[in-house]
Order: sequence, then structure tokens, then C-alpha cells
Amino acid sequence: MKTYRMNAVMAGALYLLGTVFGVLSTVVGGDVLSSIVGGKPLVGVDMLGLVAASSAQLNWGALLILMMGISLVAMTISLYPIFRKDSKELAMGMLLFRGALEGSYYLVGVLGLLTLIALGNEYVVSGAASAALQSMGNVLYQFQDFIGPVGSIVFLIGATFLYISFYRTKLIPRWLSIWGLIGVVPYFAYALLHFFHLDTGYGFYLQMVLALQELVMGAWLVIRGFNLDAVRKLDEAT
Repeated sequence: MKTYRMNAVMAGALYLLGTVFGVLSTVVGGDVLSSIVGGKPLVGVDMLGLVAASSAQLNWGALLILMMGISLVAMTISLYPIFRKDSKELAMGMLLFRGALEGSYYLVGVLGLLTLIALGNEYVVSGAASAALQSMGNVLYQFQDFIGPVGSIVFLIGATFLYISFYRTKLIPRWLSIWGLIGVVPYFAYALLHFFHLDTGYGFYLQMVLALQELVMGAWLVIRGFNLDAVRKLDEAT
């Protein structure tokens, strides 16, 4: 019987690695990137001047976000072969939303940051006198804030497919799957509130229920792997 041990370890490690990359991106990315990720736009500042001054930090932040996206997309590829034994529809839903679409969101975000950096550098070269560049920079910065909730919604749809698959297959303890499904609800509320600019300041706490679950689940997959009885049942059913 194939145990899919390597798939579990890879999925858990990529979960944890993606989280590390994400946290590091806000640490090294400077005020501009941390404001975008945190959903707290900067106001009353010379945006392109600030971008130009912290362009090196933003470049490193963009690279880390790209690495986070690659890690999380690869995670879905590790889980797909065993999930499809239970339900091809759920497995494809996970692969589409937590893989292709979420990965595209990270790529768009990184391209937006690199474009913002290019505008900031051009702004400095032009002598900081271009009103057109200032307007373009402000709109692009606001766009980055705007697509954040969209990316969160895509992520949450994919996460729902993933946790339903885990719940059905019993590859990990069901309490972990239920924790994940519960965590989707406040996170989704945060995404909607932020999308309509109604964030009450509790967004961090609304996200933490699911964020903690994913850390625990990642560690579980690396240390314990899949439930072998559940794997055996999936093999017998196919």
C-alpha cells in the first residue's frame, strides 16, 4: 500500500514555508508593503517618493511574496493525487482556487509592486514634479489594496474545498478539518468588510482563527503524515 508519506510531508512543509515567506515579506518590505498586506493604506504621504526611498525593501518583499505563492501552489499539487481518490470535483476545486487562481493573484500582486517601484524610480528621475506619475502611483497603490480581499475570497473558497476533502477522507484528525472550516467564516467576514471599506480594526483577529489552524495542520502533516487507515480505505475504494 502506498502511504503517500512524502506527499504529506511536502504539503506540510510547503504550508509552513509559505507562511514564513509571507511573514518575512511584511517584515522586510517596509511601510508600503506592510500597509498593503495589513489592509491599512497610507494616507497623506508622498507615495512615489516613499516607494523610491524603499525600493530595495519592496523588491525583496515582492520576491518573498512570489516565493510564498509558489510554495502554496505546489502544496495543492502534493495533495491532489490522494484527494482525487475520494472526489475528483473537490480535488479539482482545491487545485483551481488554492492553486491556479490563488497563484495568479500572487503573481498579479508582485507585478503590481514591481510596476509601482518602476514608477517611483521614474518619479525621482523626473524631479518629483510629474502630477501624472503621482496619480498613476496612487491609483496603483489603491489597486493593490483593492485586490487583497479578492485574493482572500479566492483563497477561502479553495480552503473550503481542501478542508471538506480532509474531513471526508479522515487523512488528518477531523477536529483539524472542522477547525479549518470554522476559521473560514470570520476570515470571509474580514474579506467582505475590507472589500467594502468597513474594516472595524478587528481584521487581524478574524484572520487568526484560520492562520493558527494552518500552522498546526502544516506541522501535523510533517510530523505525523496521513492516517494510514484512511489511506487504505481510499485505496480499497478505487
